[in-house]
Amino acid sequence: MPTQEEVKIIIKDTVKTSILAFAKKQLKKKPKFQILDLIIPKERKVRSIVGGLETSLGTTLWEPLATALAKENGFLIKTEKLESPVNIPAGLSQTLQIIIEDRKRDGGTYDALSSHETIKNACQTFIRRPIDRFEKAPKGRGVDLWFVKDNINYFFDTKTVQPNISALTACMEQVLTWYAYFYARFPQEHAEGRIVFPYNPYKGNFWDKIIGKGRPLAQHTEAWVEGEFWDFCSGVEHTYALIKEGFNELRESGELEESLRQLLD
Repeated sequence: MPTQEEVKIIIKDTVKTSILAFAKKQLKKKPKFQILDLIIPKERKVRSIVGGLETSLGTTLWEPLATALAKENGFLIKTEKLESPVNIPAGLSQTLQIIIEDRKRDGGTYDALSSHETIKNACQTFIRRPIDRFEKAPKGRGVDLWFVKDNINYFFDTKTVQPNISALTACMEQVLTWYAYFYARFPQEHAEGRIVFPYNPYKGNFWDKIIGKGRPLAQHTEAWVEGEFWDFCSGVEHTYALIKEGFNELRESGELEESLRQLLD
């Protein structure tokens, strides 16, 4: 388990490396001409980089940071993708759809834990009759981060911190689908899936501020906010506070700003 100081070093190094790599990639692209290029060309380049970062924070920053912290904390980082059966068996497909539709209704039979358990139980038949063909998961059903520790597989996907009701429903479906895909292939293993909201943009409790308190996505058992995720990855308490400190120190030192300025020049 790393120390707080080691965590902060990882944070600052990863943030700087990730942002600079993204900026280099953006600057290699040939932009479409815009009339403002004639009077504020550098500002236009900056806007391109910042705008791109804002829409790709998950893959550009949060995922590399989580991976770096988890690796230092002794997690195995799986690079392969979670695959789905080529033809998902009818019984499993029906079970999954019944649970999803039930979870969409208020006062349904299933909660996060019973949903997980029922899907895993439905896959036990594949111990004796294994499925032999798997393929890339459909778009929107894949896993961004796959960590393993103590024989538990952990699946994560980072999302916007201001979700609407359709996004929350899709997140719930995504977690349940992960379980169906995983246990279809590994019925005797164990997985835990979480949607990740990397930070809380609100004053007060995150779940009290978003629509429907997050339903049908379940707090804590299907989704983690801010410190729940970062402390898990690093093994160090208050890791999100260290992330903010790292951001502030990078700004105050000017090292990242200077590196970006050199790229732009």
